[in-house]
Amino acid sequence: MKKNILLMSLCAGMILTGCSSQSDTDSSVKEVSLDIVVKDEVNDKELFNETLTKEGNIENLYDFLSECDELEVVFEDGSYGAYIDSMLGLKQDFDKGPWWLYSSETNETCKEAGMCPAVQDLEISDGDQFVFSYTSE
Repeated sequence: MKKNILLMSLCAGMILTGCSSQSDTDSSVKEVSLDIVVKDEVNDKELFNETLTKEGNIENLYDFLSECDELEVVFEDGSYGAYIDSMLGLKQDFDKGPWWLYSSETNETCKEAGMCPAVQDLEISDGDQFVFSYTSE
């Protein structure tokens, strides 16, 4: 009888531990939707204009873009952190241009600062809108 009670207690403990671990994992996973527009201003073309929804441990723009295979984003590390080096096959020339720039009229941080910070520093909210411009200006 004691063996059965001990065995049932052990099973109950394992179940509770499994449920606890699952809820810890789920708390960091969230779904984020962003309206994304990508413009090639050098050739006067709109390359992308869609709302993308991604799920994961997404806290900033870098996390979100890292999940966006459809945008083919390539990051490079610079003195201020990661920056967008290439998107949709268009690679920037860091010294001469064209360059990748981005802006948002809905993201609180971008609005308060008057510009968007580095992708790793830019916290995002569900529903934010971003415009990525490949530009030589």
